[in-house]
Amino acid sequence: MRSPRDPAVRRFLQRSTTVRIATLSPAANADIIPLYFVRYRGRICMGTRRSNPTVRDLIENPEVVLLFHGERGRQPDRVLRMRGRATFRTERSARVPVYALAALRYYLAPGGIWNMVRNRDKRAVDARYKGERAGDGGVIEVVPETAEFLRLPS
Repeated sequence: MRSPRDPAVRRFLQRSTTVRIATLSPAANADIIPLYFVRYRGRICMGTRRSNPTVRDLIENPEVVLLFHGERGRQPDRVLRMRGRATFRTERSARVPVYALAALRYYLAPGGIWNMVRNRDKRAVDARYKGERAGDGGVIEVVPETAEFLRLPS
């Protein structure tokens, strides 16, 4: 077990582009979905909608597991598993900094800009999708409690 503040954990998070968040539904079913994430004030934050089943799950049971794969790293057989407690926050003071960090990390980075240019014809559909869900947005904020590296089976 490692501390979530361990330098090796922080480096692994820098090399990870998505997180898989696992929650437990009220019917005791595991729900796992991938989301973009940012680190903010010692927490792992993910923007999503209140209607996301993961949000409904974590409101009932805030204990979650996060899996990071370090996609941009040199060890493809390694996974970082974090356990923590999650909350869903909708207030502007929670959303704005997380959305800004996500824009810098995913859209305004060199690869993100190229991806936006390459997929410019899909922007209208994306804008319509987001417009239909206006007011439903928020941030899943996870306070990490434990971290450990796991090896994937070969």
